Amino acid sequence: MREFFSQKEMVRRLKNAEAKGENSLVLTFDELATSEWEGKKTLAEALLESPRHFFRIANELLVEITGRPKMQLRVRGAGETVKIRDLRAEHVGKFIQVEGILTRASEIKPELREALFKCLHCGELNPVLQSEESYREPLSCQNPNCKRRGPFKLEVEKSEFRDWQSLRIQERHEELRGGRMPMMLDCIVRDDLVDVAVPGNHVVASGILEVFQEGGPRQKRKTFRKILDISYLEVQQKGVEETELTEEDERKIREMIKDPWLYDKIIRSIAPSVHGYEAVKEGIALMLFGCDPLQLPDRTRIRGDIHILLTGDPGVAKSMLLTWTASVAPRGLYTSGKKATGAGLTATAVRDELGGGWTLEAGALVIADGGVACIDEFDKMSEEDRSAILEALEQQTISVAKAGIVATLNCRTSVLAASNPKMGRLDRTRNLVQQIGLEPVILSRFDLIFILRDEPQSERDKKIARHMLELHRKPEVAKPPIDSETLRKLIIYAKKYIHPKLKDEKVLKKMEEFYVRNRSVAERGEAPVPITPRQLEAMIRLAKASARMHFRQEVTEEDVSRAIELISKYLREAGFDTSTGKLDIDLVMTGRSKSQRDKILRIMDLIAEVENKHGGMAPVEEIVKRAREEGIEENFTLRVIEEEKRDGFLYEPKQGYVTRVVKG
Repeated sequence: MREFFSQKEMVRRLKNAEAKGENSLVLTFDELATSEWEGKKTLAEALLESPRHFFRIANELLVEITGRPKMQLRVRGAGETVKIRDLRAEHVGKFIQVEGILTRASEIKPELREALFKCLHCGELNPVLQSEESYREPLSCQNPNCKRRGPFKLEVEKSEFRDWQSLRIQERHEELRGGRMPMMLDCIVRDDLVDVAVPGNHVVASGILEVFQEGGPRQKRKTFRKILDISYLEVQQKGVEETELTEEDERKIREMIKDPWLYDKIIRSIAPSVHGYEAVKEGIALMLFGCDPLQLPDRTRIRGDIHILLTGDPGVAKSMLLTWTASVAPRGLYTSGKKATGAGLTATAVRDELGGGWTLEAGALVIADGGVACIDEFDKMSEEDRSAILEALEQQTISVAKAGIVATLNCRTSVLAASNPKMGRLDRTRNLVQQIGLEPVILSRFDLIFILRDEPQSERDKKIARHMLELHRKPEVAKPPIDSETLRKLIIYAKKYIHPKLKDEKVLKKMEEFYVRNRSVAERGEAPVPITPRQLEAMIRLAKASARMHFRQEVTEEDVSRAIELISKYLREAGFDTSTGKLDIDLVMTGRSKSQRDKILRIMDLIAEVENKHGGMAPVEEIVKRAREEGIEENFTLRVIEEEKRDGFLYEPKQGYVTRVVKG
């Protein structure tokens, strides 16, 4: 081993590390495989067989060569990666490599490395190297004239400490099959590896698998707990999914890109077992491909991830669309809103079992960072839990202030959510937002809202029935033009190499004209506002995603036309005011249409007029009568009065009368 570290290249690297003030030399596993150990085997084989012995000798040599007492060796890789689920007794004490998602990171604590104990009888300082996990005191005083067994006092200021942090790694969701529970592995990092990764990061860690006996000092058990003592920790910045692409895969994809019908084939490959819903499938395809976020010079970040809400009657395959998307999307994750809490979706503070104290544990949206989070039964979540993900939808961060921990985690995640109407089925005669049961502040964060209706239509029903029956007779009917694995690789390839930009002036002009033309109808304040800047941003994201699906580096007019078509469909369904027959985006943005606002303002004016007539109190019966004369329905008037009383703008001085809280 001495000859290995004496090579010119090793000496140069050690000098570079010393010049940078680093206390570790990082070598790859492959580099160790090229040198011999005592003429019998390679250094890599020696590391795998007896890692503790290997690192002890290597660190002693590095300290001797460099003259730096803290110099140590770190090894990246271990030949092959062991799945966390596959860790067994045979791996105990061995050097291994694991891969997964970091779900928990504790605070950084000082760990005692070499303790100095003062003998309280003679004052002698006794150094004790803390090489084991348990705290060690001197057996007796080293002073030959003392030799007493204590008492000793730890001299904290003169002792040597190093940084220590505990982590928890969870296996990747892509590796889970058949409804398995994700397995986790506790890890420990020290010195320059602390604070390298944050919850949500995909990491690759190599180190020695240690075990510690479970149970307290009085009740020791025969079972032991696995903990990985990490030698090297690497954060996969671009996402570990890219490692799935081989040179052969990329060559095949480059051939596929030449197909002029690839865009349509991708859409037909979305959830092939579900019949129809071409617009919905196109929206999901665009969401899977997405576009790059925009980072502005003032540090403002505009998200590139597309959020979609599916809402409609029961039994229209919403859940099937979600589960298929979660299974195909890179870093896809499926959860049901009925069984998810706000903390489970975002982040929660938990007590750290290794180091004590509190630490953050990442939730579903943080774990799906860089992928797609599919949330079913979105309307069944409590209002408090839904508000917890509000920040995640737009700012794409999770701000946490719990148990004394104040932190911000990334969740750059596309959200595909599904919800049911409050009354079970949708009613075409009523405004959509009143039937969904979701707050407008949540609805306004979605780029697209698709309404899935279950309405009897003989021709369509015949096609659906035939498709479902054929699926049971010949399952290969659902075979898509592009299989799920190839589609997944297409998405990864596009996100890796295709980054569309808005350059053509004609493209910009087309989006500008659509936006201005729709807004111009409300310029005088007489008509409702049909579109807002949020829909313009959604249009830009959809156009860029369309360009990426076509594997183009520049957005074209064709991409803009597709985006406009989807946005128009969304506005026609979600933003349609049934009472006026006009588009009104305020239904989604505020929960009330312009016509409703005008009626509410008129009712409040009527209350003021009746108040003045009756000496400060307005009879509800007269308010309803006068409102009816102006074309306002009695039920609507009574509902407005109740809502205003609940909100504190009206109160009831006596039964059958109301009055305003603030006059004027």
